[in-house]
Amino acid sequence: MIQNVIDVVEFQTTSQSLFSKQTYYTIKGSDKQGNFEVQRRFKDFVALRNILVIQWPGCYVPSLPGKKLFNGNDVKTINDRKKFLHAFCQKLSQLPHLFQTEEVSQIFLRSKDEKIYKKLESIKSPSTQDLLEKYQTLFTDILNVEIDASTLKEIDNFADQVRNYSIKLKNIKKIIKDSVQSGRNYNNCLEEIIKTRLINFENLFVSSFVNSDASMLIFNRIKQELMETYQEKQVFNQNNIEILLDLIRLESKDCKIVLKQINDKINLENKVKSLENKIIELEKQLEKLNQGKVSFKNMIKQKSPEDSKKQVEQEISDIVKEIKQLTELIVLINKILALKERNRYENDKNQQFKEIMEILQQMELESIKIESQYWGYILNETNQLISKTQNQQQIECQTNME
Repeated sequence: MIQNVIDVVEFQTTSQSLFSKQTYYTIKGSDKQGNFEVQRRFKDFVALRNILVIQWPGCYVPSLPGKKLFNGNDVKTINDRKKFLHAFCQKLSQLPHLFQTEEVSQIFLRSKDEKIYKKLESIKSPSTQDLLEKYQTLFTDILNVEIDASTLKEIDNFADQVRNYSIKLKNIKKIIKDSVQSGRNYNNCLEEIIKTRLINFENLFVSSFVNSDASMLIFNRIKQELMETYQEKQVFNQNNIEILLDLIRLESKDCKIVLKQINDKINLENKVKSLENKIIELEKQLEKLNQGKVSFKNMIKQKSPEDSKKQVEQEISDIVKEIKQLTELIVLINKILALKERNRYENDKNQQFKEIMEILQQMELESIKIESQYWGYILNETNQLISKTQNQQQIECQTNME
């Protein structure tokens, strides 16, 4: 089986005018149709997700970073978006029913149209019948599975669990965000100490005790090597805890998506109730027509009582058909939520957390290794200086004794 591969590999910002910039993200990958490489703007991603949400009620559609009214093309925002757009694409590749749609595999990943977002926005919303037929075709494995009141209760409990989890995530997010900022402050201070303060300290104070011998000043003597090492290896400039912050941000967005999925079902249920009320109103209207009463509206339109009755009867028939299809769709969405989406959510959380911990462990070990090498270099230079100083003192002592 050919695996779907899709990555956001780089970005490019172009200036349209003095006050207008556009950022394009390069997407590369492959699927059963072959390789692809396209450039897409952030609004293209947004348009794609919007149409997927409309076409797949009750199903998981990966999240995107939030929109920004201003400064959407500054370096920090672009780098931040790139991470989350990459995560969006990665998750899409793991959801075949979304990835293989024309909207994703053809329009978004292969179309040469410069304004993809307009093409996606022009796609018509599916009818209830379209949705029902699509779900019946794709989710054949759960069509004959029976669900009861306890299953529906589990969905409600799942929603409550996600809501509570979302509240806790907000508190954790604040703590980790503060920790990330503390790490940045620490790195900035350490950089200032190493690049400036220690060198100035040696120049102002230590040099007066070494008879202006520059070879006796550690940081002055090796500052060029330290600068190069600092730049090349980003020593003490890593903040690996940011990985956890990204995880929490993704988790928070996924919570909102799950609640949106469940809300899709609730909205459909409310639509059924609204249509049922509409039938009651139409039946009352039909009863009046059968009694020979003609509404003022029909009098103006000069409709005969018979034509009016046929129109109302047809409208009732259409609504009854719509309610039947909506009811079947709701049953299917309940099955999807209970039998597929809940398990997918829980498994994804466990797997994602495990992967993040492994990455964080590797990065922390690498940071420790680089820091050890860095300080080891300074320690070695310091030991050489101490040895040199001791040798000079011994020579001076022997000279004095002679």
